[in-house]
Amino acid sequence: MSLLDTTFDLEVFKAQLNKELNKGLPGFGAQKIMSPSIREHALKKSDPSIAMDSSVLLLFYPKNGQLYLPFIKRTSGNTSHSGQISLPGGKYEESDTNRTVTAIRETNEELGVDCKKIKILGFLTELYIPVSNFMVLPVLGYCKQRPKFKMNPFEVEEVIEMPVSELLSEDNISEFSFTANKLAINAPYFDANGHKIWGATAMILSELRELFLRADLIR
Repeated sequence: MSLLDTTFDLEVFKAQLNKELNKGLPGFGAQKIMSPSIREHALKKSDPSIAMDSSVLLLFYPKNGQLYLPFIKRTSGNTSHSGQISLPGGKYEESDTNRTVTAIRETNEELGVDCKKIKILGFLTELYIPVSNFMVLPVLGYCKQRPKFKMNPFEVEEVIEMPVSELLSEDNISEFSFTANKLAINAPYFDANGHKIWGATAMILSELRELFLRADLIR
């Protein structure tokens, strides 16, 4: 089954994805495809050995006969990721049993998704984010039906829902350039309804894309 099929079946998708996950992950090589040029510069000023544990949730759900993923536009503020498009998630807290719990808790706090309705499929490769000193675990989960989103206005400015087949299409990948702190930066990105998904989130999606291509879920 490809996600381009008109008769999307969540159970078949879960089985195909689980089968591919059991073969092993594409890894950092797949993530690096969408790495921005600033990453190498940032790594010189950071120390992954003292990174803080965190996680994000890739929450799949059916909508209009297709498989979707939600992203959030973070509110503007003083954090290193303010205003960016990202996956729901955040820092591991001592009250969390593990980083899977972190991802589910943060998704509930940011998007209001009922924790009990989130089922876990597996994980992608950990990714270090030098600008915030986070070691991020991407968690794969799903809801059987489209969640009822209720944004946390202090953290989330907008929810962006994207069909996965469109999001991960080769035609949906571009690159842009900008200057920050007198550095010229080139960054590949996925387009999400006119928003640019780049940086760590794009690197996570890049591994997901390679996994889906391998599983023949997208073409």
